[in-house]
Amino acid sequence: MKSTVLVPAGMIFLLGLFVSCEKKQEVKDVMYTGPISESFDIRMVYSDSGRKVIRMETPVQRDLLNGDKVFPKEMKLFFYDRNGTEHTWLRADSARKINMQNLWHVMGHVRIENRLKQEVLETNELFWNPDTKRIYTDGDVTSRTPTGVTHGTGLVANQDFTKYGLGKVRNSQMQVENLPE
Repeated sequence: MKSTVLVPAGMIFLLGLFVSCEKKQEVKDVMYTGPISESFDIRMVYSDSGRKVIRMETPVQRDLLNGDKVFPKEMKLFFYDRNGTEHTWLRADSARKINMQNLWHVMGHVRIENRLKQEVLETNELFWNPDTKRIYTDGDVTSRTPTGVTHGTGLVANQDFTKYGLGKVRNSQMQVENLPE
């Protein structure tokens, strides 16, 4: 003989509510930290008193909520003299503009070429402070000139790389002509 138990509909609803409350997980607020905008194929010119000083090119720029700008792909900077002639260029794998410090950080296979002096500087990171118009690093630096190669640690330069000094020189190989006999 079969027996049937009748359960009121209200009991089933309460039982379901109780079971669903048991399995409910706590939801936490999560702060979004990603970019607020993303721009592509950037070509930007920085000027001072109406004179072109630096031109920047990069495929991607991400603007963050805190005002920082991230350049996750190659960045190229072209520096101009007072006559508007391009004399130096810089390339890096990526960069970041740190808004609160007004500081630029370029990273990865950084290469600077001064075409007038035929000099090349290579390092893994550089910092540029537009307020002081200084560029610096504490990292390893290689300097190549027409007469030699110098390896050192640390660099301080003016913002257009026409003048720079290496920190601690580790070794240097220079070509010397016309030595007295």
